Amino acid sequence: MINNNVKITVHKTQFDFHLGSCFIGELLGNLDLGIEELMQEVTKNPFKTIPIMMHKSAEYYCVRNKEEFTYTVYDFEDFIDADGGIQAKSVEKFLQAFTNSMTKDVPKEEGTVKKIKAPKKS
Repeated sequence: MINNNVKITVHKTQFDFHLGSCFIGELLGNLDLGIEELMQEVTKNPFKTIPIMMHKSAEYYCVRNKEEFTYTVYDFEDFIDADGGIQAKSVEKFLQAFTNSMTKDVPKEEGTVKKIKAPKKS
């Protein structure tokens, strides 16, 4: 990941995701959640929350770079399903990059940030 950006292919389409602190703040503001609440939502309903996070991150990258963005959250839902569902490698890579962006250059303090992991297979 360079400059808080990561490229991930989600069902045959490569997306640039921006995952810096400004994006995280924007995401939390749009969802009206705190960071702990966001993590709870990912655990409680990953099928809804993760596509929103991925969509907003890809959209944020394009806005910052003055690029057109035409995808909807429904597109991300379909791409994730086509990749194999919420346990797809693309989702795992996104969540790992998202978690890394939250903890990058942050002093380690126990109990402050939990790692977000892809849901386990049933």
